Amino acid sequence: MNKSLKNQFWIYISLLISIMIDIYVLPEAIISWKPLTTLLVLIYWNMAIPDKVGVFEALLFGIFLDLLTGSILGLHAILFVLITYICQRFFYQFRVSPLWQQSFMLFFLFFIFRLAFAFDYNNEVSGFNLSDRGYISTSLFFALLSSASWTPLFYILRQFRRRKIKI
Repeated sequence: MNKSLKNQFWIYISLLISIMIDIYVLPEAIISWKPLTTLLVLIYWNMAIPDKVGVFEALLFGIFLDLLTGSILGLHAILFVLITYICQRFFYQFRVSPLWQQSFMLFFLFFIFRLAFAFDYNNEVSGFNLSDRGYISTSLFFALLSSASWTPLFYILRQFRRRKIKI
């Protein structure tokens, strides 16, 4: 197998595993706090190998996650593409920052990501709206857990990249 195809295979396998983690069914109280590992893994690969993982993969795995979770088709995809573009645009500034600073930046990206789901797209009464304090606090907690999980996930994926991905 070609070295480039083998690298893409391992990257896609890690993204598929992260999608499986994201669609794992948990109790309703916990599911809204669970970090979005697919986006974290996508950000890592975008930072580690920006020429191999980019906006196309964000679109592809965002649509795939939309189909699996039953959310509005394209919502995850658009948000994944937007966050991936931001990470690629500020790649050099983001990559050289210490991990605590990267986590701090990811906190704001994940908070904005979560707030995008607050809009009532179906004109139905739902538990997601910006005037609900519970939703804002849940969004803050989601962003906090996602940014806190960045450091361990970064080290796990870096070890995986060093063993499996040959550049």
